[in-house]
Amino acid sequence: MKSESTERKSGLAIAGFVIALLAILGSAVPIFNNVSFFFAIVSLIFGIIGLVSIKKGKRVGQGLAIATIILSVMTFAIVLVTQSIYGKVADDVSNSLTESANDFNGTNTEKLLETTVDVTLGAFMFDGGSEASYTYDDKSELPVTIKNKSSEKASFTVKIEAVDANGTRVAEDTIYVSDLNAGQSVSEKAFEYIEESKLEAVKSATFKILEVSK
Repeated sequence: MKSESTERKSGLAIAGFVIALLAILGSAVPIFNNVSFFFAIVSLIFGIIGLVSIKKGKRVGQGLAIATIILSVMTFAIVLVTQSIYGKVADDVSNSLTESANDFNGTNTEKLLETTVDVTLGAFMFDGGSEASYTYDDKSELPVTIKNKSSEKASFTVKIEAVDANGTRVAEDTIYVSDLNAGQSVSEKAFEYIEESKLEAVKSATFKILEVSK
């Protein structure tokens, strides 16, 4: 009877130790460490029960039970630390992707103008040409200077709007600048082609930067 009891307690210690080993092996692996955490709970219970039983007089397997408890606790610590690290990395990647998307869709216009690009709007010019009765030789333009003030090569899309005295948008235009080197600037022209029906409104309009993306 004593031999059977001793064998049962040793088996509990061995089972807990095996589970604890499996737990700690997967404790630093993403996704698998969730399973490792569960395994560590099971092995810790086995280790504690085994140790308590052994302390009552059945000495066989005591070292194994203690090792099981230690491995289980180590697994808990590793899982919690790695989960925290992986969570931070995941948050950083998510924030980076969100920031890139916002740079691309124009949501970060104010931030880009503050940190990455300078956009200077000149005075709108219109030349009616020599043939006042015709529009084929009419010329219009809004000088726009774009400077990349970041430390890396970048491409930019700048949307400009023309608004009347009431703040109503009467026209808009878009300028694309590709592969502008760090510190480099380029002069472009906007509103070179304006619908005849909007021309008079554009002449007296105020021009504003509507959106900047990269």
